[in-house]
Amino acid sequence: MQTQTIKAIPLKRRDIKPGYLLLLLLICILTSSFCFFLYWHDNKYTAPGPDASYGNMELDDAVLEKQGLVWMTDGWEFYGGKLLKPADFLSGGQRPDRYVFVGQFGGFEAVDGQPYGSASYRITVKLPDKTDVYALYLPEIYSSCRLYIDGVERLSLGQTSPEDYRAETAEKIVSFEASGQVDLLLTVTDFSGIYSGLTHPPALGTPDSIRDMTERRLNLRTALLTMTLLIGIISLLMGAAVRRDPLPFLYALFCLLFLGFTCYPVVKTLFPSFGGLYVTENLSFCGMILLVFILQRKIFSFKSFLNTFGIAFGGIVCLVCTVYHLLLPRADIEMMLSYSNLILLYKWLSAALLTVSTIQVLRNTEDTAPYAKTLLCGMVIFDCTLIMDRVLPLYEPIYSGWFLEISSLCLVLLIGAVILGEIYNRFVTNLVLEESIRLTKQNLAMQEEQHKTVMDAIASERIFRHDLRHHISVLHEFADDNDIDALKAYFSHMEREVPVKFAGTFCENAAVDAVLRHYEAGAKAEGIEFTSAVQTGRNIGISDVDLCVVFGNCLENALEACKRQKHNKKYVRINAGISIGVLAVTVENSFDGVLQYSGSGFLSSKRHQTGIGTLSVRTIAKKYGGRVSYETSGGVFRVSVFMHL
Repeated sequence: MQTQTIKAIPLKRRDIKPGYLLLLLLICILTSSFCFFLYWHDNKYTAPGPDASYGNMELDDAVLEKQGLVWMTDGWEFYGGKLLKPADFLSGGQRPDRYVFVGQFGGFEAVDGQPYGSASYRITVKLPDKTDVYALYLPEIYSSCRLYIDGVERLSLGQTSPEDYRAETAEKIVSFEASGQVDLLLTVTDFSGIYSGLTHPPALGTPDSIRDMTERRLNLRTALLTMTLLIGIISLLMGAAVRRDPLPFLYALFCLLFLGFTCYPVVKTLFPSFGGLYVTENLSFCGMILLVFILQRKIFSFKSFLNTFGIAFGGIVCLVCTVYHLLLPRADIEMMLSYSNLILLYKWLSAALLTVSTIQVLRNTEDTAPYAKTLLCGMVIFDCTLIMDRVLPLYEPIYSGWFLEISSLCLVLLIGAVILGEIYNRFVTNLVLEESIRLTKQNLAMQEEQHKTVMDAIASERIFRHDLRHHISVLHEFADDNDIDALKAYFSHMEREVPVKFAGTFCENAAVDAVLRHYEAGAKAEGIEFTSAVQTGRNIGISDVDLCVVFGNCLENALEACKRQKHNKKYVRINAGISIGVLAVTVENSFDGVLQYSGSGFLSSKRHQTGIGTLSVRTIAKKYGGRVSYETSGGVFRVSVFMHL
C-alpha cells in the first residue's frame, strides 16, 4: 500500500467558537470538582478517623467497626538525629524535637539542614481494653527502618546503623495482638534515597480491612497498567501494519513511559527488592512530556518556535535529570532543592507551551482542527491538575492516583483517539489515492481507445474520399447505359462501404468524455440503455483526476447493478451541470431492489464491507465542501454528488 504524508494546510486565521470555549470551561470545572472529590473521599489525610496530637491517638471499637482502619497522618513525635530504642523511653527523659504530620518534611533537613541522616518516630495508641488482633500497614520508609511495637521489634528492613548502613524498602503489613495502650516506635536511617524517613502515612486497623484495602488498590492499579499495556501493544501492531508511519510507534512509546510513570506501587508490591523505581518514575514523566511535544509536531505537521523550544528544553531536562539521579545519593540539600525546582519548572513551562501551541494549531489549521480540539481538552485537564496539585498539596490517594497520574491517563486516551483518527484518515487517503491511480490508468486507456477510434474513422473516410471519384465514374457509366438495376446494386454496395460517422463528444472535458464513452460502450455491449446529459467544461476548479474518480465510480456501480438485474428494462442515466458555483452529478440506474447497507455506507457487492469506490466519492465530495446522497424508489437507485467549485 502506498503511503502519503498528510500536511496541515495553512488557512485563514480562525477564531475559537464560544461553544468550544464553554466546553473548555466545563472541563475545567469538572476536573477541579473531580480533584476536590478525590481530596475529600480518597485521601489519606482527609479520611475519617480519630484526631491524634502530641504523640497520642485513641482508637475505639466504634471507629474500628465503622471504618475498619484509620490513617495515622498526624501527631507523631519526631526525634532528629537519634536511633532510639524502647528502653530509652523507660526513664521518661526523652523529649521530642517536634510533633510532625507524615510528609511534613521530605527528608531530615529539619535536623541539621542536610537531607540525609537518622531519626526516630513515636506515637502512643489507646486501643480498646479487649485483647484483639490488629494489623499495621507500613508504606515504604526511606531507606532502612526498625519497627518496635510495645517494646518488641516486629520488623527490620535494611541496616539502620550509619556505620553499616544498607538500604531496603518495602510495603509491609505487621499483625499483632494488643489491648489498651500500645507504643509504636520507628527508627529510620537514610543516606541514598530521594526522600528520607516517614513520608507516607501508615494505617492501623483490623487485618481484614488492611488486606482488603491493599488488594483493592493493587487490583485497580494492575487493571490500569494492563489496559495501558494492551493499548501500547495494539499501537505497535497497527504500526507494523501501517509500516512507514511513525505515529503508532511513538504512541506505543508514550504508553510505555506512562507505565514507567505509574507502575511504582504495583512493581514494589509484587517485587519488594526491585530498585531504581523512583528514577524510572521521574524520568518516565519527563519523557512523557517531551513525547507530547514530538507527537504534536508529527500529528499536526506543526513546526513553530514554541514546539521546537519545548522539544529542545524537554530533551535537556531529561538529560539533566539523568545526571541528577546519578549524583543524588551524594547530594546536599541545595542540589536536591535545585532538582525539585527544575522538575517544577519543567511541569509548568511545558504545560504553558503545550497549551499555547495547541491553541495555535487550532486557530491556524482547518484539516486538523478536530484533533487540535481533542488535544487541547487533554491539555486543559493537565493544566487543571497542575493547579489543583498546588491548591491541595496535602493529598495522597488511597485507591485512585495522584492528580498528575489521572491527567496523564487522560492524555494517553485522548492522544490515542487523535492518533487513531489520524491513522484512519491516512488509511482512507491511501485508499482514495489507489482508487484515483486505478481510474487514472483506466482513463488513459479510455482516451487511447477513443483516439484509436477517431484515427480509424479518419483513415476510413480518407480512403473513401480517395475512391469516391472512381465510384462516380462507375455510376456515370451505369446512368449512361440506363441500367437502373446495376445502379441500385452499386449504390447498395457503396452504402455498406461508407465509413461510420464519428459520434462527437458527450462534454467539453476530455477526461470526463473519455469516461462516459467507455461506459457507454460497456452499456451497449450488455444491452443496457445509456443516456447522458453532461455539461462540464475544462478547468472548472475540480481536478480531472477527481472528476474521473466521481464519474467513473458512479457509472461503474450503476453498470454492475444493471448486470445483476434479472428482469425489467435495464438503463443508466447520468446528468451533470454547474449551477450557482456547485457541480451537481446525478446517476440513476435500474436495479433488482436488493441493497446491503451499514452505518458507514452501502456495502460492495464484491466484498462484505463498504466499497472503496463509494468511499472515494464521499471523500472527494468532502474535499470540495460537498456531500453525497443516495435514494432508492421502485427499483430505481439514484446517487447525487454535489461539489463546490
